Amino acid sequence: MNCNHCVFYAVGLLAAFAYDKISLNKIATQSHNSASGTGDNARNAIDGNTVTCMRTDIIGDNAPHKTVWWKVDLGGVYSIYSINVQFKNYNGFDIRQIGRFAGFSLYVSDTDVSSIADIKGSTLCYKDGPELPTLNFTTICTKFGRYVIFYNERLKEVKYPDAYQLTNVVTELCEVTVQGCNDVGIYGSNCDTPCPTNCKGNTCHIQSGKCLNCKPGWTGIYCTTKCREGWYGTNCSQQCFGHCRDGTSCDHVTGQCDRGCAAGWTGLQCNKECKDGNYGYDCINNCSGHCLNNSTCNKQTGHCDRGCDPGYTNIYCNTECTSGHFGLDCRELCSGYCTNNEPCYTDFNCTTECVLSYGENCQSPCNAYCINQTCDIINGSCTYGCKEGKQCDEDFFFQYVSSKAKSYPQTVSSSENIPVIGAMLGTCVIVIIGIIVSFFVIRLKRKSTAITKRQSFLLETKPLRTNKSMVEQPKLPNCRSQALCPNDVVESTYALPEKTKRGPPTNKNISVRNMKAQITNMSLNENNGFKSEYHDIPRGPKPKTIADFWTMIWQEEVCNIVCLTNLTEGTKNKCAQYWPDINDKLQGGTLTVRHLEEKTYAEYIIRRFKIHNKSTRTDRHVTMFHYTTWSDHGVADPLSLVVFHRQVIRATANSAGKYTVVHCSAGVGRTGTYIALDALYREGERTGKINVPMYVRTMRKDRMNMIQGDDQYRLVYLALRDAFSGRSKCLKTEKFLSYYQEHSCYTNCGDVEQKKLFSSDLEELLSLRKEYTQQDYMSGRAQISANYSESVLPVEEFLCHLSYIKGHNTYYNAVLLQSYLEKDSLISAQYPLPDNTEDFLRLVKDFDARVVVFLCPLKDIESTSKWYPSSEGQTKFDGMFYIKNLSSTKAANVTINRLNIQPTGFNQMDITVLECPKWREKQKTSDKRILLDVIKAVKTEKTNEKGRILVLSSDGATRCGPFFVVYNVLEQISVDREVDIFTAVRQIQIRRPECVSTVEEYQLCHDAVAEYLLNDCVYGNC
Repeated sequence: MNCNHCVFYAVGLLAAFAYDKISLNKIATQSHNSASGTGDNARNAIDGNTVTCMRTDIIGDNAPHKTVWWKVDLGGVYSIYSINVQFKNYNGFDIRQIGRFAGFSLYVSDTDVSSIADIKGSTLCYKDGPELPTLNFTTICTKFGRYVIFYNERLKEVKYPDAYQLTNVVTELCEVTVQGCNDVGIYGSNCDTPCPTNCKGNTCHIQSGKCLNCKPGWTGIYCTTKCREGWYGTNCSQQCFGHCRDGTSCDHVTGQCDRGCAAGWTGLQCNKECKDGNYGYDCINNCSGHCLNNSTCNKQTGHCDRGCDPGYTNIYCNTECTSGHFGLDCRELCSGYCTNNEPCYTDFNCTTECVLSYGENCQSPCNAYCINQTCDIINGSCTYGCKEGKQCDEDFFFQYVSSKAKSYPQTVSSSENIPVIGAMLGTCVIVIIGIIVSFFVIRLKRKSTAITKRQSFLLETKPLRTNKSMVEQPKLPNCRSQALCPNDVVESTYALPEKTKRGPPTNKNISVRNMKAQITNMSLNENNGFKSEYHDIPRGPKPKTIADFWTMIWQEEVCNIVCLTNLTEGTKNKCAQYWPDINDKLQGGTLTVRHLEEKTYAEYIIRRFKIHNKSTRTDRHVTMFHYTTWSDHGVADPLSLVVFHRQVIRATANSAGKYTVVHCSAGVGRTGTYIALDALYREGERTGKINVPMYVRTMRKDRMNMIQGDDQYRLVYLALRDAFSGRSKCLKTEKFLSYYQEHSCYTNCGDVEQKKLFSSDLEELLSLRKEYTQQDYMSGRAQISANYSESVLPVEEFLCHLSYIKGHNTYYNAVLLQSYLEKDSLISAQYPLPDNTEDFLRLVKDFDARVVVFLCPLKDIESTSKWYPSSEGQTKFDGMFYIKNLSSTKAANVTINRLNIQPTGFNQMDITVLECPKWREKQKTSDKRILLDVIKAVKTEKTNEKGRILVLSSDGATRCGPFFVVYNVLEQISVDREVDIFTAVRQIQIRRPECVSTVEEYQLCHDAVAEYLLNDCVYGNC
């Protein structure tokens, strides 16, 4: 160990000694014990004795285990300061021991984890490398957690530095000392300073005392600032309801109105309106009940805002009309004709004379024998006398009797009235009979009419339109004689070739030997078209058929599997996970399947398995290519599918397997589309011509429904166009360097001819760019003033829409991009305009952009002073955001600024803002070293932070293009040791077409990648 290490270790040790040992004699476990089995268990590493050590079984090339872990349970969540690991040393063997120790990782977790995926998903404290560690190692790890985990690995496919031990790698930890504070709520080197009062859970950073989170009602780094007026609760994220008495604000902690509620509101937080019928403070007053049309009164004032019912007046409608008045607002005068001169009813006025009636309220009809049936409206006497031969004044026949009416004589002479009664009864009977007869006649007519109408309707129905047969396809160019159908063909919609009989022909079923009876449901089809060597299976394996699936893989000598479905899509299960987790195994019958390696890319995953057959004692390696971005019945992006297909072709070029198995969920739509792409592409490469309809028809003879719907059929054309017109330019890193030095101006910048090849490539790229319509730029065109340039607008499909906040815009010129390894992990955006700085900060918050990159000096941007605190410790307010500069670090080409932003009503977040002080805004291109340095800084920050990377330039395309292309290519180099700048540009241009539009930027991409390979790569990783 050199002197610098000694000094650092000594200083760290002195600082650590002031903290408590919180791991001593706690509970420890490990992944596997050594072969000796005794005296070397996990607890030896925490017993305080450096002589006793834990020991595990070996890992490495010569061992079944490839990974090892050891962990200690601290017994509760503690504030951790440092971790010291003492690895066992043997006299004279320190180099060997260091090589065994090298490459380890330290993790901290709140929960118990055992699987490798969960361990790696915990909080990383330290990752060893590339320098070799000391056998007595200490690292500062200021975290909160319950479990501290030591992890190491020796994976077969990874190339390690020469000093690493790869075989017989034994882990021997003599003592692991976790230091921190034993008590909750304290911090400092002596664990004697209380955390700030308002820290949530009474927890704070063990060194600085900064609160990790605040109690409700408080904000700020030390939680000393009350929520601003009108907000309350955790992170000040809840808004007061605004109904506190006299306009006061609610309590910043509880949200309650301490002085009571405004009129019309009730509840502790004054968030409940008074019930209908009540009003005023605390809703204790009752409405009058006489508001117009039974409407409720105003809940604040009690007024009847819509007016009063007739008979009531004043603003509360609780006063009856005075004598002599009635009606709405008591505006009407009574007539004076009320009985016994009593006051009139307030809701009607006795001003209408009786008609053919008399008495109080005109309830008594005039005598039927009065001439014209008119009578005195008061006493009922016939006005014009009685009909001849009739007596009207003495006897009244029909009379309405009211409890209020006066009694009148109703004697009837039976002898005189019998004929009248008989006549009247006879008339009634005749009328009733007539009504009944009429009813039946009308009913019969209606029935007849209904039948007629129904018959007429059937007769008038137009014949159904004859559907076009699926055989009747649009006229296609004769693709037999062409390398590929022209571009105008793919812009049309095609009908699929006709379906054939269900099921595969018997002679093409591939039986599976020695399998259960239900395996007949998994019969395979061998598609013969264009010499394609594929099996496709009807559907993704189910739990009951997993063993049968792997038996089939072994029996049919399959070495490659292409999976085109996710395990679940939405709420539906599409396929069982028929493979074991990484480093695990799956056993069934005579076969054991081990999961050796897994590489995850943005749109697909590659897994490598080893199958061991116990009966034959032989092994076979199988590779699975899992495309994860194609939903059932959906359509994949053509270029994305082509890139995946190229990866499969390159990886399987030298495969020893007899077949490739392709499957999706149902085994027809996506499977058929992929097989068609592969077979037709290979045929086109071999013969120079293809015939899409003929091949699809051939496939569907073997299995109907291969390729489902016009969209998938059209996808075959689009993918073939992308496959043939923009051919892959992928090179191994060594070949790329040789190619670059031959064709670039790297060695001879004065030779203009050297740039011709790059110019030709760029012209091809620009011709392949997807063309969008004005509708695709709808939001950008609607918010034209919010764009730096009208020529660079975001494509609607990939636009970063801001969350809705009342009174704010939801638009910002930014689009989501994907890196080589992660989907939608990058954002390309323009610099904030002076009026849009708050929207820029909302973009950071909404899309969790923890690393923000400005490809210029911040001082060159006009809007910087509005939101950016330029010096350490300075703060700024911008709209709903409080921003604080925590620190600034300057390097040769990159300045790293760490900021804390606190949006009102939301969680605070720490972000890293990188700027390029030497890449001035007026420079057209950058030195390759500046671009590489900022990308390396981003990658360093990315390993420590979750969230997206936001990259900004003046218009969101210039400068951003080379950054994203080089960033993605460096990821490709690290994983696959390949370089494909051409395809990287194509993929970026799908979402931001204006990126890399000049020869200078395209040249810059090559220069930066070459510089990286020549001067920045280490340990053979490129």
